[in-house]
Amino acid sequence: MAGGGLEGPERLIGTRVLEFELGAVLGAGGMSVVYRARHRVTGQEVAIKILPPELAVHDELKARFVEEARVLALLEHPNIVSLNNFCEAGGRLCLIMQFVDGITFEQQILSQSKVAPADVARVGVEVLRALEYAHARNVVHRDIKPSNVLLRSDGAVKVTDFGIAKILGATRLTSTGQTMGTVRYMSPEQVRGKAVGPASDIYSLGVTLFEGLCGRTPFEGENQFEIMQQHLSRKPPTLASRGVVVPAALDKVLARALEKSAKDRFSDAQAFRHALEALLPDAPAEVRASLPGARARRTLAFALGAVVAVGAGGVAFWRLRSPSPSLPAPAKKSAAHASTSPSDGAAGGWIAPHVLPGVRLSLDQTFQAEGLRVESVAPRDAGELAARYRDVRAALAAFLAASQEPAVRAAAKAEVAPLTLVVVPQALLDRPSLWPGYNLKADSSYPSRYVDTHRTLFVAGTAGFESRELPYGVALHVLAPIRALSTDEILGLAEKFAAAYTRQH
Repeated sequence: MAGGGLEGPERLIGTRVLEFELGAVLGAGGMSVVYRARHRVTGQEVAIKILPPELAVHDELKARFVEEARVLALLEHPNIVSLNNFCEAGGRLCLIMQFVDGITFEQQILSQSKVAPADVARVGVEVLRALEYAHARNVVHRDIKPSNVLLRSDGAVKVTDFGIAKILGATRLTSTGQTMGTVRYMSPEQVRGKAVGPASDIYSLGVTLFEGLCGRTPFEGENQFEIMQQHLSRKPPTLASRGVVVPAALDKVLARALEKSAKDRFSDAQAFRHALEALLPDAPAEVRASLPGARARRTLAFALGAVVAVGAGGVAFWRLRSPSPSLPAPAKKSAAHASTSPSDGAAGGWIAPHVLPGVRLSLDQTFQAEGLRVESVAPRDAGELAARYRDVRAALAAFLAASQEPAVRAAAKAEVAPLTLVVVPQALLDRPSLWPGYNLKADSSYPSRYVDTHRTLFVAGTAGFESRELPYGVALHVLAPIRALSTDEILGLAEKFAAAYTRQH
């Protein structure tokens, strides 16, 4: 008999869930057990999280387990453990998930005691990529901690265990006044039992990274109540007081993430990520220059034409101080292209778009009046995109005209250079070989890239990109020539406009 003589969670070893045979226990918690499993035909390895029948009779536990499946179904990101399937087998609810071959960040901390600052920062950056994506879809994790951060053997970082995650705006499974999470990593608002938002995950990650650097969480005590009180009222210790020497800038970044008031923390996961990226030794010049007091270094970075990952959901923005010379549009096109290229020397300064080597387009259509060229790998309605572009441009002009900054107001009336919009699959934006010089990391994922030197905006053709990534990219295109603005100012304006446009559409 499978699992012969074994007790507890091990008793299911050797049994099947669908076509997967359960193997070793990867972890066990208060309401579920996670097994490593292998498909009996293909050999595919997965992790299967099981809610046993004796717990499935409790409506709230069952609802929470189902909620985790719903959350994972919403999330498909390189830094988040993905959902394979959800089923009921033998009276047990089962989440079939991606198997991550590696260790947890908690195991790394235990084995090394103190993790190198650069390694801690890199883990933080990758976790924040996952949080940016989840928060953009109104999902708050609520239990970020080292044991829920998986480090794959190839260096990839994955966030797991969305068991108490919250879909903002959905019916609440947790009543007001009830705390959810792990005490050592709870935000002050979690401790109070208040409704939490993305800022709570930022705080919990701050605790997680602090622990990675010194081997201990910032707040400790004899019991949970004592730790909770410290979250509410005690200032976090400095790393130096824990015997760890790190750059002062890193200490300041963590201190901001650990602010008691949510409004005093980083504005969002992306801002936290940028602050950490600026500390990495291999960070692009203007990412390092984005630290406070570095305006002169940021200007120099523009002149050198470095690359930076920025934007709503992640836009790669390449900005040079000197504009590229006007070039004739490509003369040869695939037979599948829908229309002619823009005429050479057209009003507004058409230049050759950035070309991805080996990528075949099925659409290449120009709208001279709008100053827009639409290219696409898959067939689509270019006219509809041109109409949306006109709407975005009009909304952006009104947004800029309301600014108190003269240079920004002037941009509302200035002639806008023609733009090439290229709609591609997400996989092409994530393929390092197509983006030399962008220093893409494993599992990075950006839904759009703006190449200023060729006035080309690449957008992943996912549902809703017209009201999310397109407004942001168009704002970058319009604002990039304004040399009176720093990168931070350009990005800030683009983010505000995109957020306002998305809310209205």
